[in-house]
Parts: sequence; C-alpha cells; structure tokens
Amino acid sequence: MDRTHSSINSLMEQATCIARRSKEAAGETESTKGYKRRQTEELIKFANDNGLWIDLSHLNITYMDRGGENEVFHDGNVSVVKLNNFEYAGDDLENFFIRIAAHNKFFGNVPYQMIGFAYNSQQEFCAVLVQPYILAEREATEDEIAAYMQALGFEMDYYDEYHNSDYEVFDAVPNNVLYGIDGDLYFIDTQIRLRS
Repeated sequence: MDRTHSSINSLMEQATCIARRSKEAAGETESTKGYKRRQTEELIKFANDNGLWIDLSHLNITYMDRGGENEVFHDGNVSVVKLNNFEYAGDDLENFFIRIAAHNKFFGNVPYQMIGFAYNSQQEFCAVLVQPYILAEREATEDEIAAYMQALGFEMDYYDEYHNSDYEVFDAVPNNVLYGIDGDLYFIDTQIRLRS
C-alpha cells in the first residue's frame, strides 16, 4: 500500500478521531488511566481492520538510536523512521496526535507523516512516523532557537520552553534542533502540548 498519497495521508486524522471517540465513549465512567488502554485497543483494531501494520523487516532501514519515546531508524537516504510508543502522551493518546499536528503546523520544513503501526523492540504498541533526514552542519544554538521561536510568535518561558496563546513548546534544546547545511533550523524532536 502506498501511504504517500492523499487518500492515505488521512491516517493520522483517522487515528486522532478514533482516540477522541474512544475517550468520549468512556465519558466519566472510566478513570483517565483507562482512556489510554481503551484508545490503544481501538487503534490496534483499526490497524488490524485496515492492514496498517508496518513490517520493519521489509524496510531497508538501519537502527540509529532510542530515546524516551522513539526508536529511530535511517533509510540511508532521505528519511528517518520513528517508532513512537506514546510515552509522552500521558493518559490520553489524543495528546500525541495534537502534538504531531502542531509540529507539522509550526515546523513544516521537517514534517512527520504517520504511515502505520508496529511494535518496537520492547513489544510496545507504536505509531510509525516518517520524517525527512536532515543534513546538518551542527546543532542549533539556544540563541538561534529563541530567535526562531520568537519569529513564530512564541514567548520564551525558560531557555527550552516557549508558549503562544494556544500551545506550549518545550524540550527545544540544541540536540533536538539542527542547523541545516542550508542555514535553516530544523526542529526534529520537541514536545508540544495545548495550553491548559
């Protein structure tokens, strides 16, 4: 299945709706900890019903690194593949989808595309994300990051935390923001959440 065309690009939107509906169906009858379990079950069913499982053995990728939520692979060419275990979504998977959509809105020069689901090496259910591989000259400096975020309309709260009226961006540190060989900044792995 070719997931690069528009009919499949709606995968993230469909998954977001499933996560939201699952939470709404639980209503007040279920603790917030139960949301994530129910949402995961619904997404697994969605993946099963629609053939959305990604078999990593069929991809020509090489393991690069593991972080708090991602196992990262490189295709040796133009893309990075991330298996995201939803760790930073907290008790509600909708937070993950909000974050990815906001990332693509603010940092569209290095967007995420969701291509399916898989289990990582720890057997955790994951979203499979593809992101452009950035040829970087170096990590961005804190001053460069601050100037970029201010140009986007964000105010600095702390050296790695920013907010606007709707979102908070944090973990915007040099190792998560690259200075590309083209002179642009690439925010490859920040955290974003709605302001409460």
